[in-house]
Amino acid sequence: MKQKIVNFFILSLTIFLLPICHLYAAVDKTFYSQEEIWNKVLDFEWVSSDVSPKINIPNSKASINLEDFYYVDILKNYRQVQQLMYWSNGIEYPRTTHYLDIYLTDQDSYVVNVEKFISDGYIKGDDWSQVDPDEFLEQLKRTSVENNKERMKNGYNTVQDIRWHIKPKFNKDLGYVYYSLIVVFDDGNETFNSTAMVLGREGYTDLTFVFKESIANFMPNEIDKVVQSFDYNSGVQYSDFKAGDKVAAYGVGALVAGSLGIKGLAKTGGLAVIAAFAKKLWFIILLPFIFLFRLVSGNKKKEQ
Repeated sequence: MKQKIVNFFILSLTIFLLPICHLYAAVDKTFYSQEEIWNKVLDFEWVSSDVSPKINIPNSKASINLEDFYYVDILKNYRQVQQLMYWSNGIEYPRTTHYLDIYLTDQDSYVVNVEKFISDGYIKGDDWSQVDPDEFLEQLKRTSVENNKERMKNGYNTVQDIRWHIKPKFNKDLGYVYYSLIVVFDDGNETFNSTAMVLGREGYTDLTFVFKESIANFMPNEIDKVVQSFDYNSGVQYSDFKAGDKVAAYGVGALVAGSLGIKGLAKTGGLAVIAAFAKKLWFIILLPFIFLFRLVSGNKKKEQ
């Protein structure tokens, strides 16, 4: 099993190990062979949910409790998370703090990337009625045509189509908003780019989900399950808002638009929202390669 994954890893890795200039220097950018990378990843400080199911999220006054999940491989060493993201994407993601490989069965799993808490204040939902999923999708497609020029220049597959897997949904009672996109590449491969933003009294935390088509039908329930396992402390939950609290310069609708790189609703405070989610534009390019590390983590679990 290991050799099969290594062969696939070697074949795929050549696609994205490209010379890219980065703004951050937190990772080792030395060129390693595929087998060296493999061994380094296996030596990372993976923690089993059977041993330590609760994760505290830095500076967010929140935690995730994974005890009700079948099995989770957890990576929370920040340096190692950054290294993993760099090796799998060829670009750094300084906001990503945790990497979770959540298993549905011994063979099927999906990845959740947890990001640093954004303390912009309470985000109102009074602009939600202005959210137009069809218009958002059309803007995304137009943007992808222009962005394909950059993808081609950097040696990446171009995006041929984008469609909704799950249209944006806002659960005010539980305090979260989420959506899921299907991105089709010019080589015929598809990837699912799903995001949930968990709202609190003082800001929000972004969770990104990565999964294969074979488990796509399970993911709406899984996203709900993960979000409901994410818990802000008493007093700082979304429902704890009181008059006089700091209020963000944008609403929930603008947050979704900004996370998609769409200016539209994000006119007020829009630059801050889009800047915070600039990474999302790279996700459409690079998500397919994260699956390689899902397989690495999965193999690691089976060999224990």
